[in-house]
Amino acid sequence: MMKKILIISLIIICVLAGSLALTPAIQDILAVRGHKEWSDADKAYQWLVSNQRTNRQWLLFRTGLLPSMEKGEDCFVYDEALAAMAFTLRGDYDRARLLLKFFDDVRKAHIEEKGDIWGFTDVYKRDGEETETRAAGPGAWVLMAANYYYHETGDDEFLPLAKDIADWLISLQSIEGGIIGGYYGNGNPMVWISSEHNFDCYAGLRDLGILTSDEKYLRAAKEVKKWLDDDAWDDKAKRFFLGRRNPNFATDLSSWAVLSLGKDYAVSLDFAIDKGLNSQLYKVKDVKVEGFDFGSSYKNSPFPDKDAVWFEGTAHMVLAYEVAGREEERLYFLNELDRCLTDSPAFPHTKGLPYASNEGTPVYDSWLMQDKPLCISSTSWYLFAKSSFNPFSAFKDLDESNRMIESLEYDPDYQFVPVVDDFEYTDIKFKTAYPEDLMHLSKAEVALGWTDELAVDGTHSMRIEFTPNEKAKRANATIRRPFLYPQDWSTYDAVNLWVYSNGSSGHASNVAHLNIKDREGEIYNSPPIFLNKSGWNKYSFDLWKDFKRDPYDGVTYGDNIFGLSRVIEISLDIRAKYPVERSKIYVDRIELVRSK
Repeated sequence: MMKKILIISLIIICVLAGSLALTPAIQDILAVRGHKEWSDADKAYQWLVSNQRTNRQWLLFRTGLLPSMEKGEDCFVYDEALAAMAFTLRGDYDRARLLLKFFDDVRKAHIEEKGDIWGFTDVYKRDGEETETRAAGPGAWVLMAANYYYHETGDDEFLPLAKDIADWLISLQSIEGGIIGGYYGNGNPMVWISSEHNFDCYAGLRDLGILTSDEKYLRAAKEVKKWLDDDAWDDKAKRFFLGRRNPNFATDLSSWAVLSLGKDYAVSLDFAIDKGLNSQLYKVKDVKVEGFDFGSSYKNSPFPDKDAVWFEGTAHMVLAYEVAGREEERLYFLNELDRCLTDSPAFPHTKGLPYASNEGTPVYDSWLMQDKPLCISSTSWYLFAKSSFNPFSAFKDLDESNRMIESLEYDPDYQFVPVVDDFEYTDIKFKTAYPEDLMHLSKAEVALGWTDELAVDGTHSMRIEFTPNEKAKRANATIRRPFLYPQDWSTYDAVNLWVYSNGSSGHASNVAHLNIKDREGEIYNSPPIFLNKSGWNKYSFDLWKDFKRDPYDGVTYGDNIFGLSRVIEISLDIRAKYPVERSKIYVDRIELVRSK
């Protein structure tokens, strides 16, 4: 009897082992049942399914990640979010869960290791290995995917993931509301601000706030929206700039603006048509296609060079046309994409799209738009376009979602009065308040920082290390604090600030001046701040009597009237003359005061 049981057990084990060995093949065969009835959208969806299925071992998925390109190894976070949305859109929630669980596991590992989430790397390998850069935009897309999954399923398992991503994004907010790029691999913040990333962040924060009724996220969304409108929008050209102080252009600055912010921004689509619309030969199918270019090498900007049709971006425009109510254009460009839908060499009976019709100019001066292989981004956006699905909104009524932000009884206040700066915020806000790329240096170097080493009030101050060049007879440096929203100082009498210097010598060869720039760009200097005094010293300057027109500023423009009703910038100008000295300076508590 025991021998019989042993033989039967061995047979069962062999059958199971054989089944496991055949599982991938069986899955592939079962997956294409009924393929003759598949629509183009079905074929694009099944390409995504097949792509995810490649990342498996026996019955189990390794990570749930999809290679961004057919037969590839790299899995871009943005692409994974798109795939999660595509699976949710089609009701394939188990596949969406695989992707969201991967990011939730990364989140939990971060918390266990460092006590907090610290962003997702832009790219993961198929096995989940991290890379380096951690950008805000891709993280916001995972937030958007988690929002949509929760809205569609009611499953709140990934709400902690969504909230932690949202909190991480909020930690990246600049001094005036826009969210910075993220972090480089070395841990340094990317202090540039991208309009594209902020479209993503706005949508993710807005929808999470609506889903959870948490005003913290709604307020953050309103702050991002205000930054987009006030700093990134070009009212003359009716379009968005690429980002903070960056007038460049890419097609998704128009399409994503409409998809995220709504049809009120549909006028920007005309700019995309003018600067990006072109026709190219898609050699893979020998099809002449009309669509939208991504953008030229930014070294050769200001505008794109129209040398490729970006399939993903053309699908963006199809959906933007739908939101804008421009049906004829929507149908035309959707048909252009239909004509380019390409059979997959790897997955029978499925179809997809590569990045573009042809290589064209390198994007961001680094990578080319490929015409092969098929990729997640273009294929997902094609599926969205065919399904009239806007991934920027977890809710079908985008207008209603945006109205909730507009009607929120909260107006972001970026008037830095009476406390101009007490430095009691975050390192990110400091770096965006005093951008190093705006410093002016002459025969000197400056190390600028936000520090808790010394403070006259609170816990933080600004540290400046001024180092003149060796043998220089004169040197100077200007640290600038621009205001996105002009400040009204006309009702104040004086400005105070506290300065701490190392007092390295008895003479006054190094001095500083507080400069104020008015609405006409005229610069007015305070009396000198002597950097030979040790310890904290309070300086108080009468706004109406003490400030004089900067003699180095020239007197050929402006009205020579100190316009304090619209102050657009302050700066600290450090000047040294022979013998020049190195100075270590701390500045704290810059504030306006009234005499009464």
